[in-house]
Amino acid sequence: MSCLPWTFAFASVIGTSHKGTGKPCQDESTCRLLESVLGPVLVAVVADGAGSAARAEAGASLACSLFMQEMNDLFQSEGRVRDITSEFARDWLTRFQNEITIRAEAEHISPREFACTVLASVIGEDSAAFFQVGDGAIVVPSSEPDEYCWMFWPHKGEYENITTFATERTAQERLEHVFVDHRIDELVMFSDGLQRLVLDFRNRTAPAPFFRSMLSPLRPLSEGFSETLTNHLVAFLNLEKVNDRTDDDKTLILASRREATQGSMLTSKTVDIGEDGEASL
Repeated sequence: MSCLPWTFAFASVIGTSHKGTGKPCQDESTCRLLESVLGPVLVAVVADGAGSAARAEAGASLACSLFMQEMNDLFQSEGRVRDITSEFARDWLTRFQNEITIRAEAEHISPREFACTVLASVIGEDSAAFFQVGDGAIVVPSSEPDEYCWMFWPHKGEYENITTFATERTAQERLEHVFVDHRIDELVMFSDGLQRLVLDFRNRTAPAPFFRSMLSPLRPLSEGFSETLTNHLVAFLNLEKVNDRTDDDKTLILASRREATQGSMLTSKTVDIGEDGEASL
């Protein structure tokens, strides 16, 4: 199979509940193409700060920047995707928690005030590694044509709005990791602000209409980061129709290196979401 280039877009926007209370957006996200000895690697990270934590946005920002920096260091030193084992993920989590402790001590507050979830995807030419602490989800194509599946079901605690945060001592036990030894050509990642809009919680599935319609506009493009599509994502995440169904901060990352199909051309129409969960650009 020929190596098609990645196109990707990502955005994090503040929720209406935070606007009302004066809180900042506590979601953070980043997505980049890094060079490795085996070719380009797509690295994507989503972190969702806890709404009850005073410095949650700083914790989420640190999680994204620290993971991206460590991936850059890994691949510059001739590391490979398969080096991102469950042990590597646990070691990274320890380093993240140590850095949080240093910052918390400097500000004379508890590390809990930096609480956030973390979702990470690292995708090479013919293999990929994923790990997650907390809620939100990573979705990739399934073995069936034009169908999608989640990597880890969003983790919930004893109560509906409780999850595990990467700053907690129990995070090591709750960390989920998987390495896949085959090609992944599309990726969707999102924080918990979107998970009940786009996942079927009754059947624990990732319904295809939403993911097909969001990813198809990326397929005709070959430009790496797409500013145009990112602007469309911001518009989508700020839609009244979306905000009526979730008042939380929202993050969405889209990436594809799949060949374009007929009818998937990008238009100037603002992204929208239907009652059945189908979205379009």
